[in-house]
Amino acid sequence: MLQLDFMTVLFTGAIALLCWYFFKTNANHGKLPPCPLKPWPLVGNIFQMGADSRAQFKAWHKQCGDLFSIYFGSTVVVVVNGFKTYREVFMTKGAVTSDRPDMFFNQAIGMSHRGLAFTSGAVWREHRYTAHQILKEFGMGTNLLAEKITEEVICYVNTLAEKKGKPVDPQHFTYVSVSNIIGSIIFGRRFSYDDPRFKKTVKSIKTVAECAGMAGAVNFLPILKYLPGDIFKAKAIKVSYLNVKNLLAEMIFEVEGKGDNNPKEVENGNYIFSYRDKQRKKTQSRKATSLDDEHLLKSTIDLFGAGTETVSSTIVWCLLFILHTPSVQTKIHEELDREVGQGRQPIMEDQARLPYLNTVIKETQRLSSVVPFSVMHKTSEEIKIGDFVIPNDTILIPNLDSVLHDPEIWGSDAEVFNPERFLDKDGNVIHREEFIPYSMGPRICLGDAMAKIELFLFLSFMFQRFQFVARDPLHPPTLKPNIGFTSVPTAFEIICVDRFK
Repeated sequence: MLQLDFMTVLFTGAIALLCWYFFKTNANHGKLPPCPLKPWPLVGNIFQMGADSRAQFKAWHKQCGDLFSIYFGSTVVVVVNGFKTYREVFMTKGAVTSDRPDMFFNQAIGMSHRGLAFTSGAVWREHRYTAHQILKEFGMGTNLLAEKITEEVICYVNTLAEKKGKPVDPQHFTYVSVSNIIGSIIFGRRFSYDDPRFKKTVKSIKTVAECAGMAGAVNFLPILKYLPGDIFKAKAIKVSYLNVKNLLAEMIFEVEGKGDNNPKEVENGNYIFSYRDKQRKKTQSRKATSLDDEHLLKSTIDLFGAGTETVSSTIVWCLLFILHTPSVQTKIHEELDREVGQGRQPIMEDQARLPYLNTVIKETQRLSSVVPFSVMHKTSEEIKIGDFVIPNDTILIPNLDSVLHDPEIWGSDAEVFNPERFLDKDGNVIHREEFIPYSMGPRICLGDAMAKIELFLFLSFMFQRFQFVARDPLHPPTLKPNIGFTSVPTAFEIICVDRFK
């Protein structure tokens, strides 16, 4: 009898839980953007997403319009699509749509609400301002930064030349080289490509980015991380992200130790010393500040990851696209030979004389859409968009694909690599407001100016020096991406033919 009563209570509780779930997920549904599919009990729409979330979001955008709701567990998430709606939500209403939800991979290393990328409110504003000031000190957007980037690009190009036409994996070398640029700003020195600690850090960051897509569900259903095996990559992310945290903490400790023992180290400068200087000045003047050890470490992690992944992936996508369109590479070489030649290295002032190369870079960023869903936002107030009301504390997913691949903006060939779409009839570069690879609004990428310099210098040096050829020109590598936090090409090898020889 006791067992029957217990089972009755358990059954009643389960029914009550389901009723609560459906009540919660359907409350105010008339005000929320529509949901494309009836969510399943307890798990919501998670297992209705399909293997290709980009294709699924594209279909749901077509079905529901620029705003639609999906449920991860019982949590409602609003997906924002289309340029006009994207601009209204994240720019016009950016002051109240710029918070961040808590993320599993930050929880996994005990650093929720720390650093640059995933803080909100006053803490985020202070750290973004501080980071922006420090990057300006290191010449962001100026020739000073261009010179530092050029030094790394020369090392990168020489490394490729040493392969003497043997097939190479461009992802590995590009990832390490781009990572070295932000590393040199943070720590005040570059690292050898064979430095074991640096290689381990870069590899761990890459693993986190690759696994983040699968781990998205864990943000909303934490119980998934306890399932046998590692279906949602939660364990892989935790191990790799802890590696990054521990390795960078070790490097910061070493840099600060050198500064304590050698004042000249401080004079040479790096991000860490500048951060500590600003922290010390605020403390001495008794101003309230969130600048501290944990925020410094997490800011370093955020900068290292963001300063590596998107630029390196864009460079590799460019190589892949030109393997599929050899005529584009021919035009790049003709322009570089005419405007720069082979007797000197490209410089930033050449950018204005190389409109075709600029359009190739823009088209690569547009079509690759390296961060297709940007980073999740969260509302800090209730907002009204058209006939819909989005409550306070609602998570927002910015669908950049819906803007960068929109045929109404870019034409019926929006899914095709075509740099000429950015050229006018006189051969000048067209600047479109809908071209937003760095997103828009208060959360626009902090390092966009630096990224633009990196992309131009890397690709101008690379195309000046090499002709890039597929291992099998009749069967170039697949354009199908691997989707994690970012969209990266499937691994491939390429042959770098030295044009100087």
